[in-house]
Amino acid sequence: MIQLHIESKKKPEIYRKLLLPENSSFSLLDDIILLSFDLDASDFFDFEIVKKDGRVSKEKICFLPENDTDLDTEEELVGESLRKTGDEAIAHVIDMSDSFTIRLDSYVELPMNTETPICIAGAGNIHTGKLDKVNLEEINERIRENEEADPLLESLEPDYLTLLELANDLKKLKSWQYLRDDEVVVIDIEDADYKVLVSVMGAGGEEFGLMIFDMELGYNSLAKILYEKNESSDFSYGLNALTVNFVDREELDTADYLLIKDCGLSYRGKKNWIQFRSYQEGTHPERPNYLEVELLIDVISTMINIIEARKDGWEYPQVAAHQYPAFKVQMDGELQEIYMLQINMAKPTYECYEEISMFEKAQYKKKPKSALQLEYDVFYMPYGVEIEETNRTVYPIVGILVERGSNLVIGHEMFPMPKTPPIAQGVLWAFLQSLEVRPSKIFVSKELRPMLQPLAKIVGVELVESELPGIREVREFMKTMPMNLIED
Repeated sequence: MIQLHIESKKKPEIYRKLLLPENSSFSLLDDIILLSFDLDASDFFDFEIVKKDGRVSKEKICFLPENDTDLDTEEELVGESLRKTGDEAIAHVIDMSDSFTIRLDSYVELPMNTETPICIAGAGNIHTGKLDKVNLEEINERIRENEEADPLLESLEPDYLTLLELANDLKKLKSWQYLRDDEVVVIDIEDADYKVLVSVMGAGGEEFGLMIFDMELGYNSLAKILYEKNESSDFSYGLNALTVNFVDREELDTADYLLIKDCGLSYRGKKNWIQFRSYQEGTHPERPNYLEVELLIDVISTMINIIEARKDGWEYPQVAAHQYPAFKVQMDGELQEIYMLQINMAKPTYECYEEISMFEKAQYKKKPKSALQLEYDVFYMPYGVEIEETNRTVYPIVGILVERGSNLVIGHEMFPMPKTPPIAQGVLWAFLQSLEVRPSKIFVSKELRPMLQPLAKIVGVELVESELPGIREVREFMKTMPMNLIED
């Protein structure tokens, strides 16, 4: 077994000591960190090796959520990267809410042969920052339950018949006649300690159905739809949501049609066929899994009650930004009192995630300053890549650097992972180091500029917000190119 010391960088006193099997992947380590610190299960990490074989290392290990591989390499194992006592890695939570230092303490021989991770020590509460004593038995119970639940849930067949029948009942109510898409409601499933936000589609007469957003993972997606007028062109690739869509027959995939048929159902007319989708950032939308179907059944049942209440006279209240009426739901499905939920949206803050040494900084500033003007962006590719280890098609991201004016592509890099500030900075810094000169200006999107500013300040680069006409032209050209040509 591998003994690891994992400590929060923001609160150094808060730590956990874990024992993991020697063949543990970084994907498993991701899960165990979340469980041992009681973090949200929807989060995931970038892992960066900072010390390997007793030496400082620049190697980065990055992987997809719930997947141990990238597009080019086999599974990455913790024991192959952290080999000597004192070797370290940094785990960055993707939304940058926290980071953890992971240090290899030792290899441990146990009297029994075990493949189950164990938490053997710890201190502090990551949510409060207080040095509370930790309940090791409770942590290890979470780990055991997770180990047992995953294969069980994978084998359960979703109750699509009930879901289709409920969705059809909701469709008959024509809920879009009673709520607009910006009149978002919160469903607070109190007994399950779970909240979702629901938007009704259809008031505009084009798309009909529901969009359901998890409070933790999906709210950023909803907030962009409601409050950002100029969404990026690849917004849908970064969406986290569940949808219920009422569409035309020709809009159904073959699998959607067969599902309806296998359930002994059929529909007639325009916008009457039912389709369900699960959107996860950076991946192709798929049919919902067992747990998502169970959630959709609860949500649609509650939305039927909410629409009935709206028909009976309930008025959608006047609300401030990021404020929503919330309906509490009991285990038997009965609606309780309505309260107003205010979501506090903190302005995101960014730091320089690249460890730039004084030597690297000096070497870069020795390059001659030029009149070169560049455009830089990071975006999702419009087509997916099949990966054996995941049941979803992955949309890789590409970082691209273009000479402004000539639209000459100076550099591009592809990665099989969500678009994050560390990746945006890392790709740009690699491009800058590869150039023979220092550019006078780099034009970037409104979305990327605040993410890149900390890096730009350190290395002395001027960033200018732009619509990026050069990159827009290159992106249009890339849509017609074969995938293997881009990879080459």
